[in-house]
Amino acid sequence: MVKRTILAVFLASVGVGLARAEMPLPTETLSVPAGTLLHCRANETLTTKLNFRGDPFAMSVAEPVMLNGRLAIPAGSTLAGHITLMERPGRIKGVGQMRLSIENLTLPDGRTFPVAATLMSAYGVDHVRVVGAEGLVKGPSSRAPDFEEIGAGGAGGTVLGLLFGHPVIGATVGLTATTVDRMRRRGKDLTIPVGTELNYQLTRDLAITRTGTRVAVARSLPRE
Repeated sequence: MVKRTILAVFLASVGVGLARAEMPLPTETLSVPAGTLLHCRANETLTTKLNFRGDPFAMSVAEPVMLNGRLAIPAGSTLAGHITLMERPGRIKGVGQMRLSIENLTLPDGRTFPVAATLMSAYGVDHVRVVGAEGLVKGPSSRAPDFEEIGAGGAGGTVLGLLFGHPVIGATVGLTATTVDRMRRRGKDLTIPVGTELNYQLTRDLAITRTGTRVAVARSLPRE
């Protein structure tokens, strides 16, 4: 009888300990305000030549985000989203452009949160700029090189025409041939290489929640 009583007390104490171990701590929420900049780097190369609208992409947070002295978003977190607009450069006019819309943030511990943010700037790529309120990325313009190429063709035709006594005809032929050749080729594609710095700005507050469990302290039983 005594042994059964001792066993019952022991099992009851173990159950209480396990209950305390599984007792959740109060949930803590850190609210990262709208307007906060997220400094990121591209994890992959994106280009109007190979990518398409709807393709997924991912970026790594390069700098931690602190909130009142506390770490809210660690460096190494991942921003993921999709290409929501993709246009290849045209012939003679137009530039390559794309819109990179992010949808969620994943912390290094695996927790994921929805994100609303707009691309504000891109660094590390020549002749690439971000324009508009929706963060449209535009590539290099081919207009100046096109005109230079066409002008060179006309000049070459003029020189050739002078040799045969018909400079006007030579210039016309040169301009026509160069223009036709240039029109069959697209302009320079927009390319965002891996490692490019892209800065997003939150358009809504981002709530980062934290939860935990109490740690049970194991005690050794006294020896008989």
